[in-house]
Amino acid sequence: MAEPFGIAAAFTTCVDCFGYIQLGRHFGRDFQTDLLVLNCTRLRLTRWGEAVSVYTDPYLGRPDATADELKTAKNTLHQILVLFAATEKVSKKYRLSAKARQDLATLSADDMDPVVISLTNKMRELATKRQKGSSIHKITKLIENIVLLIDSLENLFPSPGCIALAKQEAAEIANKRALELTESAATGVDTMLHDAAKEALTGHQYLNLVVNGKAKIGDTFSSDWKGRALGASNCYEGIEVGEKGKASLGTKYGGKDFWED
Repeated sequence: MAEPFGIAAAFTTCVDCFGYIQLGRHFGRDFQTDLLVLNCTRLRLTRWGEAVSVYTDPYLGRPDATADELKTAKNTLHQILVLFAATEKVSKKYRLSAKARQDLATLSADDMDPVVISLTNKMRELATKRQKGSSIHKITKLIENIVLLIDSLENLFPSPGCIALAKQEAAEIANKRALELTESAATGVDTMLHDAAKEALTGHQYLNLVVNGKAKIGDTFSSDWKGRALGASNCYEGIEVGEKGKASLGTKYGGKDFWED
């Protein structure tokens, strides 16, 4: 069996590497977008790590995992480290070949939209919480290749808990514009976060439903619920409730429960 602690150590190093890259103003198309895309990628990797209990489960959530499969997971993480190392070489080469007076300054908070700063900090906070023991040149190929490797990890060691974690992440994002930025940045990078952000923006859609008895559909919270509910209004279309039917399709945040009548 592959060494589980070797996998955990490689995972931690991979997540750390996202924070070691410096974003140059002229090394790519849009450094604010690049920053969000990279942080989406990092968040996705940490989500997988949490879902498979990378620090505590030597089988990564699969008791039947073979030694070869565990070795493949470790090698995949090592390949992400190789990509980061290659990116560092490109970064140094770019600086050496830069033209006179070309702006090589890295991105700072003063250059960024406040909403992007807030959203970036939230993504980093969520990712950091998932690490134990323990910013970026825009290179499209780097992100594409890391996404492919994370795809491989998720396919080899899948976890249904990832979807729930992505919804929790979307719920912690503070406002509509930040959710819109998240949905855009996650496109082609993190399907689960993209879908969760889109759902938070659009709300649930209930179409062509017929209720003859009692039906409770959608999100619900206990009667002693305290906190914030984020998201757009739900959409209802083609709903039919029978003469003796009763339906609750909207989101319940507290108070008397639907089933108490």
